[in-house]
Amino acid sequence: MGAAEIIPGISGGTIALILGIYKRLIIAISSIDKSLLRKLLKFEYRNVWSIIDGNFLLFLGLGMISSVYILSNLILFLMLSLPIFFKSFLSSLLFSSLFIEPLKQEFRKELIIGLLVSGSLCAVILFSPSATFEDVTGFYIFISGFIAISALVVPGISGSFILVLLGSYPILIEAVSNHDIARISYFLVGALLGLFTIVRLIRKYYEKNETQLLSIFFGLVLFSIPLIWKANSISQVSPVLSEDFDSIILGLLTGTLIMYSFNKLKNN
Repeated sequence: MGAAEIIPGISGGTIALILGIYKRLIIAISSIDKSLLRKLLKFEYRNVWSIIDGNFLLFLGLGMISSVYILSNLILFLMLSLPIFFKSFLSSLLFSSLFIEPLKQEFRKELIIGLLVSGSLCAVILFSPSATFEDVTGFYIFISGFIAISALVVPGISGSFILVLLGSYPILIEAVSNHDIARISYFLVGALLGLFTIVRLIRKYYEKNETQLLSIFFGLVLFSIPLIWKANSISQVSPVLSEDFDSIILGLLTGTLIMYSFNKLKNN
């Protein structure tokens, strides 16, 4: 799941479904509420650990953290050394995910509404100034963590995709690779707060309005592809030259192959 969450287009929630732990994960996350905090204040630690399925969350969390740390160095290398390949790779992952359940959509009214909403949001982001590593504030990273954690409860959407959409993906990859404790802490605190608030709201909305929400996410994934190629979205690159086409083709083929393999695994 950690590997899935750090690669845009591959959903950690979907991986959890494939591995048969999605329901257990959702139950564990949903158990974190005000009553649990009251038990903590009464020093009922064993009871709290049992309620949240502590052993399950602990080992799952350790595995995800290890995976994120290891892969962040590889991704940072690709961003800096092979930016055209990496952007093509991400574009292919995101585009391919549109043809895989649960994001795959039929043409209907909900899809049109979803495309209008998501298209408007992405247009605002596309034409807004790009942020650099130095420009991004701790508060913005906090908000990124707060929103990105919602991907845990929506199969088909990855947390890293949301970070790409918000423009904070390369910032956080660099922060993890460089052991930037301050920025990582802002993100983790935001994600933790999101577990208590936005995750619950999105889960309730998802259960009641699954079709509409997935239509919006379909549009967000589709319209986020131009954001990847926006200046500073992943790394500083010069305009695409003719000699870059080999990198583009290789990136597109690699992303498509990974998503094809992922879909085969999911269906099996």
